[in-house]
Amino acid sequence: MASTARSAAQNAPRGIAGNMAELVGRFGTEGACEAHMIALRWPGGFECPRCGCRSYARVAGRREFRCAGCSWQFSATSGTLIAHTRLPLTKWFRAAYMVCSDPRGASAQAVARECGVSDATGVAMLRRLRAAMGFSMRLCRVGGDWVEVDGASVPCGNGGAVRHAGSGLRDAPVELAVSGSALVARALSDVTAGSLSEFCAAHVSRIHPVRLDAHPSHGQALAGGWDLRGRPSAADGDSEASLPAVHHCVSNLKAKLQGTCHGVTAGRLQEHLDEFGWKYSHRRGDQLADLLAELARWPHVRLRDIRGVAQAQPAHAGSLDPGYRHDRGIERRWAKRFRRDLATLVAQVALLKGASLTHL
Repeated sequence: MASTARSAAQNAPRGIAGNMAELVGRFGTEGACEAHMIALRWPGGFECPRCGCRSYARVAGRREFRCAGCSWQFSATSGTLIAHTRLPLTKWFRAAYMVCSDPRGASAQAVARECGVSDATGVAMLRRLRAAMGFSMRLCRVGGDWVEVDGASVPCGNGGAVRHAGSGLRDAPVELAVSGSALVARALSDVTAGSLSEFCAAHVSRIHPVRLDAHPSHGQALAGGWDLRGRPSAADGDSEASLPAVHHCVSNLKAKLQGTCHGVTAGRLQEHLDEFGWKYSHRRGDQLADLLAELARWPHVRLRDIRGVAQAQPAHAGSLDPGYRHDRGIERRWAKRFRRDLATLVAQVALLKGASLTHL
């Protein structure tokens, strides 16, 4: 009978932190997190961008450092995507670990509960982590021995994952390019040949064979410059056997959006697509180390501008939704109250005018 005991190699940690205990042991203090961020920003050792000095010291009583040559002050996060943060770096590292360790994706409530912050702060932390992934996915080009390109419709809107009358849900067109090593997903405004051509020109390699479905827009978008192979006929239709990888990824994407996220709005859909594609593209490496490197690599962006910067393709038409159901009853009550108050004001003005004339 074969032994079920795990070997030492199987129990060995993978990457910079194999589990939460190792994460706390290595990055449990603010100093350790700051040292790691500085090492990511200057892999060859600190070098002042002003004077070139290679030594620095901590400013007493502050989260900043000072260059020994020109007294330039900086922090471990200045100039990065999480600059100006008031949260300890230990909480950022823990949130990044939760995003990378859970294959289903971490929810904002779980991050807030684990890091000891409010739900709104948990949402903001996740949005910044997904923005780092989105910046990286904008530069990703899918290629390899095989590339599959196909589209899907993802339900999104003001409601949750359950479709019901008046929930505001609509189907957002999403285009995916999948290979054995990378995945890119983008929310499109439409499924015309122009939108698909822009997506393929930005994210699909021209030197690798591409497999498509029988949709006419795909054929028009990839008519020139791509090596099209394995395209089924229109009579066969779009079957899962012709594009197995992309259909499998679409199923996992919908399960994530409806299971972990319980439905997403159209304005936040691209952020979740970036997270899904980034985790697929980095699944064979050290995701935590790569995500921390992305945080140190990209410049700071205001939270309100993250959605506009991270999207390379036009937003879906539903992105103008405010994110809540519009209550017509409240609107009618406020309009009725406004008309009543206006009528009262007009009557009072007329009464005052009459009294003035009588007095004269």
